[in-house]
This record gives sequence, C-alpha cells and structure tokens, in this order.
Amino acid sequence: MNTSKQVNVMIGLLMVGAIATLLYFLWDRLEREADATERQLTENAERGGALFAPNCSSCHGLTGKGALERAGLPGAPLNLEENRPTTIGELTVLHRKFMDTIACGRVGTLMPAWSTEQGGSLNEFQIQQLVALITGTMPGFSIEDNPDPNRISEEGWARALEEANHAAEFDPPKELAEAITANSTTLLLNDAKGLAEDAVLRIDDEPEEEGYELVVVTAVAEVENEIEVERATSGTEAVDHEEGAHVFQGPIPPPSGPLTGESGTSPCGQLPAAPAATPSPPLQVSGTVAIGMGDNFFDLDGQRNPNLAVNTGASITVELTSIGTQPHNMRTTGADGEFDNDDDAVSDPDLIPGGGSGTLTFSFTEAGTYEYRCDFHPDQMRGEIAVAE
Repeated sequence: MNTSKQVNVMIGLLMVGAIATLLYFLWDRLEREADATERQLTENAERGGALFAPNCSSCHGLTGKGALERAGLPGAPLNLEENRPTTIGELTVLHRKFMDTIACGRVGTLMPAWSTEQGGSLNEFQIQQLVALITGTMPGFSIEDNPDPNRISEEGWARALEEANHAAEFDPPKELAEAITANSTTLLLNDAKGLAEDAVLRIDDEPEEEGYELVVVTAVAEVENEIEVERATSGTEAVDHEEGAHVFQGPIPPPSGPLTGESGTSPCGQLPAAPAATPSPPLQVSGTVAIGMGDNFFDLDGQRNPNLAVNTGASITVELTSIGTQPHNMRTTGADGEFDNDDDAVSDPDLIPGGGSGTLTFSFTEAGTYEYRCDFHPDQMRGEIAVAE
C-alpha cells in the first residue's frame, strides 16, 4: 500500500472515531439528562408525599384513595392510575386542574385554599410537588421527560405512607402480642401503657402496604397490657390480624366544616357557595329515575338532595350522570338502616368521574326510612328514602 492510501485510511479511521465519539457523547448526554430528570421528578414526588401526609391525609386518606381507602373520607381519590396519563394533552389539563384546586380550594366543599396567596400554607413550588405526587410529572416537564409517571407517583405515595406511619407510631412501638380473629374484642399488646378509653388505634399487618383496621378503645383491662375495643370503626372492615401486627395512633379525623366559601370572600374569585337545599316532601319514584350529580349535590328535576318515596318490594334503577367535575357515587343503606355494611346498594361504578355515568339498583322489603349519600361528599350529598306498603 502506498503512502497516499495509508494516509487516506488513517484519515478515514480518525473521522469514524471522531463521529463515534461524538455520537457516544450525545447519547451519554441524553442518558444523563434523562436520569437527572427522573431523579428530579422522583425527589419532588417524594417531597410531595411528605407534604401530603400531615396536610392532606385526614381527608384523602393515608394512601390518597379517599373513600376507596375507607368509607366516609370526604376527599377525592387522588392515588389513581387515571391521574397519571401518558399523553401531553391529558397531562396539561390535569396539571392545570390540580394546581388550581390545591391553590384555590373548591367552594361548597371541605377543600380549602392552600396557596399562601389565598391565606394557605403552601407556596407555588410545594403545590407543584403535590402535583408531581398525584400525576408523576410536574408543570414544565413533558411526557418525553418521564415516560413512566406511574413509577414516579408510586414512589411519592410510598413516601406519604412512610411519613404518616412515622408520625403515628407510639414510643415505644406497640404491636399485637397475640393474633386475633375478626370477632375478637380483647387485644393483648406488647405494651398498653398510655392508652385510654376512646383512643382510636390503627391495626396494620403490613404498614408499608395498603389495608388497615381502625378500632376504638372501650376499656383498659385489669390484666396487664389487655384492652377492650370496638372493632371496624370509621368505615373499615374487621379482619384477622397476625401476632406482631403494628398498632398505630388512629388518623386525624376529617373536618366537618365550615365549607370553603361558606362565609366571607370566596378564594380566587370563585362564585359563593350555594345555600344548602331544603328538601321538600318526598318525591314518589318507581321503575327508572334519572338523577344528576353536581358539585356537590344530587339533582332530581331541579330539586337538590331530594327525599324519595318508594313502595316496598319495588325495584328502583337510578341512572346517574355526573354534571360536575368532582368524583361522586350513590349508596343506600340496606335493611339494617346503616351505611357501610354488606347489605348496602352501591352505584356501578362506585367512583363516577366528572362527566361520567353509572347506575344504582335498590329495593326494600320492609317499610321504614332509609338513607342515601355520596361516599365522597357524605355531609353534603345525602337524603332519605321513605318506604311504604
């Protein structure tokens, strides 16, 4: 090979090497940027979880699932896959919705304004961190920056539960010293010191996972470390628990009022809350009836939260349509007249999003007065069902 060809080969190899180096540099830079973005989003979602635990869990639940976590919680479910879409258009809408809702609250509900500009305790970046917790992304980040919002969000919710457990842990920690069945009302703890009647406890076999039972102490027994309890309170279910199950202080109960905008100036220029409807005499219904669900009321032919009248044995099908933006459902008590039991009738689906629809079918075999409500807004969306022969 002559010198000229050797030089050309060397120049070609050098160019290939230079191009390969450049491509590697660009690839490495993109990888580093992607990793940095993922770390940044994860950190902010986890910080959102740390903010959520002390500020939001009393209404939205320890795991952020509202009434899906336990009945009676007034806050909307937030820890849902549908809040973590993978299209830019849907993300933009959700970012705007959650930023606005957290900052300004919602008139006519228990959701207050959290923005410091509206008298709350959170600055704009902290609100963005809560949005990162809920959606797995943040305003200013596109879906290309984070193709897996579910993972980011789940990291944040794990942090929220960790923070809640840490805040609710007894010192020293308390555990069940013996396994109990769903029917047990006497609990033996490793240490019952400091417990008093009416204390609310949370029994959790796996604190890092979902699922727990709330109980109320009815008596501190004379036998050392034994307590008597009322099982399955606050919409939870009585289940068996293993020896060593963790016992935490019960969660802070949600507020009962006042509703946002009920008095004074409504935050962010929202319209004042509408006065509560005064139910008129029961409306006789039969067969199929259409009921709308607004924020936050049931509507039947212009009457809000109407009392209903039905005949014994009649099967009633309610066609539910959400005319608001918040999640709703409809539940009736069963024959026992109490909510949150196996004989309740619940809409299908049991979470109807804004603009969605569902159905509820119920009937009663005995005359009496029963109740219906929305699990997500039980204090505002409720009425009675008069059943007669």
